Amino acid sequence: MAIAGNRDIAELMTAGLHGERAMDAADQLRLEQMLAEHAWAAFHIWDRTQRGIFPKGTFEATGGALLGGLLGTARGGTWWRSAKHTGFIPGFVSDVDAVLARNSAASAVVNEDTHDS
Repeated sequence: MAIAGNRDIAELMTAGLHGERAMDAADQLRLEQMLAEHAWAAFHIWDRTQRGIFPKGTFEATGGALLGGLLGTARGGTWWRSAKHTGFIPGFVSDVDAVLARNSAASAVVNEDTHDS
């Protein structure tokens, strides 16, 4: 809701994730905290899916898909490569990495198809 209700945070996220501007230490911290919040929310969906509370595939279709979009950006990916080693359990990390790998493979196919046209 912070992003939806505050243009400054939305601009920080969009420009920050895509590397469109230099970031000072305060903005870098803000960006990292927003990414951590998204990852934590996705973790809860993953955990409930693992426990059978949500149907199989719920994480990949919801939290994983949304998180994959964020972590597929330049700065999002940089944050994940560091953050995944602290604060996240190995199963979640593996599943997020699998989502990122699928997204990367899908992007490669789309780019190949675009160049062939």
